Amino acid sequence: MKSSRFHIILFLSLLAFAAVCLPASAATLEGTVLDPSGQVVPNARVSLLQSLAAVGERQADSSGVYRFEGIEAGSYQLTASSPGLSGSTIDVELAKSEVKKQDIHLKVSALVSKVVVSATLGGALAPQIGSSLSVIDRQEIEDRGTQNILEVIRGVPGIEVNQTGRRGGTTGVFIRGGESKYNAVMVDGIPLNEFGGYFDMSSLPTDGVERVEVIRGPESALHGSNAVSGVINVVSQRGEGPPSFTALAEGGSYATRRFATGGSGLHGGFNWSFNLSRLDSDGVVENDNYRNQSAFLNLGYRQTSRQFHFSFFGNANDRGAPGPYGSDPAGLFPGIDTISRGKQNLFGYQAGYVERFSSRLRQVTTVSFATNDLFYISTWGNYFSENLRGILNTRSEITLSNNNMLAAGFEFNREQIRHTYITDANFSPFLIPRTSLAYFVEDRWNPTSRLYLIAGLRLDHIRTPDLPPDAWGSRPFIPANTIVKANPRVSAAYIAQSGDSGNLFGATRLHGSFGTGIRPPDGFELAFTNNPKLKPEKSISFDAGIEQRLFATRAILDFTYFFNRFEDQIVTLGGTIANLSNYTSDNLKNSRAQGLEITFRIHPVRSLEFRGDYTFVDSSVLALDGSSEANDPYHVGQELLRRPRHSGSYSVTWRYKRLTLHTRAYIRGSVLDVEPNYGSSFYTNPGYTRADAGFTYQLPRGVEVYGQLNNLLDRKYEETLGFPALELNFMAGMKFRIPAE
Repeated sequence: MKSSRFHIILFLSLLAFAAVCLPASAATLEGTVLDPSGQVVPNARVSLLQSLAAVGERQADSSGVYRFEGIEAGSYQLTASSPGLSGSTIDVELAKSEVKKQDIHLKVSALVSKVVVSATLGGALAPQIGSSLSVIDRQEIEDRGTQNILEVIRGVPGIEVNQTGRRGGTTGVFIRGGESKYNAVMVDGIPLNEFGGYFDMSSLPTDGVERVEVIRGPESALHGSNAVSGVINVVSQRGEGPPSFTALAEGGSYATRRFATGGSGLHGGFNWSFNLSRLDSDGVVENDNYRNQSAFLNLGYRQTSRQFHFSFFGNANDRGAPGPYGSDPAGLFPGIDTISRGKQNLFGYQAGYVERFSSRLRQVTTVSFATNDLFYISTWGNYFSENLRGILNTRSEITLSNNNMLAAGFEFNREQIRHTYITDANFSPFLIPRTSLAYFVEDRWNPTSRLYLIAGLRLDHIRTPDLPPDAWGSRPFIPANTIVKANPRVSAAYIAQSGDSGNLFGATRLHGSFGTGIRPPDGFELAFTNNPKLKPEKSISFDAGIEQRLFATRAILDFTYFFNRFEDQIVTLGGTIANLSNYTSDNLKNSRAQGLEITFRIHPVRSLEFRGDYTFVDSSVLALDGSSEANDPYHVGQELLRRPRHSGSYSVTWRYKRLTLHTRAYIRGSVLDVEPNYGSSFYTNPGYTRADAGFTYQLPRGVEVYGQLNNLLDRKYEETLGFPALELNFMAGMKFRIPAE
């Protein structure tokens, strides 16, 4: 609480200083977004870039009008998009104090031309990034009627979402065959992972979210540790245009109810936005009730060469844990657990300052704090886990030319954990801290109009202090340990063939990336070993793909091959394989995953959209270093747990005047799973198909009614063996907008 007060006071002080010091010679860029018939496009997303980096984004109002204020003189690129519509990039020159009008004409297109902030330093347009990425925007989130982020990313190519049954159930995410603790999870760029990488995706809501960015492939060169398989960044709404407010209320099956309210605005360089939400459900069986409360707050100020922002995210949830009550292949069902439940308090704060010293140099500095505290009531005894992470990041962005930008900087990262079961010789919980000092550089180069290159390198110095001995004698005193690890990253996008609106085949885009990732040991891996040289786990990965645009970009087809090799994975030997290590744990385990991702998007007309995704994953357990065997109970060649070989999804969205209809399905093949009660043996979890459908209808005066049928085919299935998913269920509600659009 004290740290959050400090950040708010600091932010307001800097804001006051900026108000009196900043010059008033800024330019203004404004205009109207129009469709192919010349009609205005309300609520279009407009992006402004300079030297390949994003400068800002605006949402056009209900009249299709957008406006950027407080801009320095210079050369810029302007583009816009809306569901079913996209526009070309427009070059714009701005002089000091100029008010320039520039209309943007869109055409029917399946192309997603939006700024992505988590795939490169400073943000860039999606088609200019060679890494594999997906962006799910607010319109698609609302069309799906989703309540939490896990449902938003379900069906994204290369991703497997695995939830234990119902709302609030523990949820892991596997990207391209990686472990569930191999993903960097962020809200507005604030890392939320627990110490060692794990994050339960069930806690993040969709209320107040502008978009979700998913980057597939290792990103440790950009985001440091934990970005071994990919990055999930939740971007909240920002203040844009005149003040506006929303409220919603909905209810449905299992006494589920949800309420949310929010607002945003922009005036005189000052922007603000907030959102408050609450979700409750009584659940399916005893001790299955769930409560989730969340809040977003964003404040910002910008005028010409300086920019300040403050972001806050908070979540408190309380959930019962009835245990597995579904499939019981070993006949060990102990009955529904009526006692166990968990509580979580998750908070993130970030303050940032941007200073533009000249047209070619700006400094970006952010400070963030995140806490993730959990308390469990269990039949085996109560326990807690307290996680804290603080990060100071500063970088210089240097424009070498209009087609080349270099960014370099420094990051200080401090994370720590305290857990009931991590104890010293007196059986007292003790704090495990870890400090990382990192130096990073990234160069973005557009040598020709068709080629976009990004290359980066990050050097991490990771230091873990002394660990005291435990009371059992299994962990001796372990001295401080420092590890130095460099992680490179390269990506490229190349337009091999320019588009021709008169031909069946339009532009052909080649894309690919290569990089490495690391994940330092978690608290238990450090506390329950006598190995003083335990190293981070690591990955090496590459992907390559081809994107073909058809029918003047009304259809897009993409094929991407990927390969991941995971090495130095931490394993406890347990004496099953002799003479490989003198320690309880060591970095001996290896695995790999390779596969194919196929996606297509079709917009035959603006009002109709088809999407489809298919993922093939060939995963395998490899032999331990120095052995021909795998760690018990695995065997060499065995597929990895809960990673399906085949999965896919499709969706159809149709808009007609005030009515929107949407249907979506997710198909997953069978997976290898474990006995749900004690995890003592392997079993096959059958595949399943889940289909949803919903509608929204715009009433006059800013009122919207909507409904959603989930699992409309009433399939009985289990994402995690032993934990039944919800059967046929529904949600319905109303949303209010002030002022009415």
